[in-house]
Amino acid sequence: MKQSELVHEQVFAGDFAEEYARKHQKIAEKFGHEMARKLAQRGFGGGRILDAGCGFGATAIVLAQALPQSEVVGIDLSEPLLALAAQTAQAVGLAERMAFKKADVQKIPYDDDSFDALINLQMLHIVEDPVAMLDEVERVLAPDGFLFMADIRRSWVGWFDKVFKSALTVEEAGALVRRSKLREGVFSSDLLWWRYEA
Repeated sequence: MKQSELVHEQVFAGDFAEEYARKHQKIAEKFGHEMARKLAQRGFGGGRILDAGCGFGATAIVLAQALPQSEVVGIDLSEPLLALAAQTAQAVGLAERMAFKKADVQKIPYDDDSFDALINLQMLHIVEDPVAMLDEVERVLAPDGFLFMADIRRSWVGWFDKVFKSALTVEEAGALVRRSKLREGVFSSDLLWWRYEA
């Protein structure tokens, strides 16, 4: 199936951001639990975690709850989504260990090796320059840091849901990773998602 034009809605309007968060809450939390479990399995006791493209913050908040020795930072370009993330972190008592900042994943405003773990969800097929984003992910992640990426996968599901027609195949994602400076990792996939872990 040929990749279609990007059909993702803009998430910069406040009303839309709230609806977007409601529609994606469960999957974002599910990824948070998955990432927290994998970090724990790998012996991650605490440190700085970056959610690059955090949206409304649900994944980051689950990580902060599950890993109480960690500081979690989320960056995104949508001010309404970031406001929702900050409000939720405050409401659940995590504001002291969390920060949400407006920033571009293609130009991450942190020093080299700033984070011990980094997650990046549903971003690779959205950004203008995915290789630049991957290079930035590598730059800010410590050499021994943990990386978890996931995105929707283009497949026959796109005949029923237009969003999936705009996604990348696993092969296309792999080609982008190989063109970037991103560390070597492992791809896996299922019907809806591909994952890359290092």
